[in-house]
Amino acid sequence: MLKKPIQMRNFSEYEKKLIQEIVKTDLQKSNVLNVISNITLIDRGIQLKEKEITLVYFKSDKNALNEFFETLFLIKYLERNDLIFIHTNYHFPNEGNYISKNLDQNTITKKASELISQPIPTNIFDIISDYRKSYLVVGTELKKLAENKFKTNEQIHHETEITESRKQTKISRDSFYIALVALLFSLSAPFIFDTKFDENQLDSIKKEIKNNSSNEIQELEKIREELKAIRDSIAIKAQTPNSVYEK
Repeated sequence: MLKKPIQMRNFSEYEKKLIQEIVKTDLQKSNVLNVISNITLIDRGIQLKEKEITLVYFKSDKNALNEFFETLFLIKYLERNDLIFIHTNYHFPNEGNYISKNLDQNTITKKASELISQPIPTNIFDIISDYRKSYLVVGTELKKLAENKFKTNEQIHHETEITESRKQTKISRDSFYIALVALLFSLSAPFIFDTKFDENQLDSIKKEIKNNSSNEIQELEKIREELKAIRDSIAIKAQTPNSVYEK
């Protein structure tokens, strides 16, 4: 039967920080409890007792319990989804019952009044006991996930499709606007050029009317002069004595 593809859940910012540290793990230093200690047990410690562990942390540290449990559950999740692989050395030597990155017994003694010792009487003891003798190998998929800023292949593919779709939409939109401008220009161009042409025609007509008007005026002036000449001639004949006409 084929294995179903992993449905990757979203990781919190704290989990992303943990994963970034996990993928840097050197195979030669990949003891699971040491990895947890290097990431989560900074200014904190865990004390193993009979079937119980105690988490030691400063009173001012409000996230100690949550981050401790979140770290354990994240490792379980990564292992369950084959993002990390854990193998166990059954002959691992007992190296003491206290684990911490930097909170040593001397500091605990000096600052006892500032610290809280929180018992955890659950199966966390069994988980921690297993992790003490276990090592982890980081899977390629988890490394790739961290490199891709926690985006799965499906998300990257989907985002690529969206980006390409937006690009094509922009090209289509730009093409539409170009086509629209071209259409408007083609529709309005005849009116623009015809209007310019009509204005030239109008100027010509105006000049023609002006020239014609001048000619008409000159013609009317000529007729007026001729009429004046005829009128003057009639007036002269009217003033001539009758004897001139009797013979």
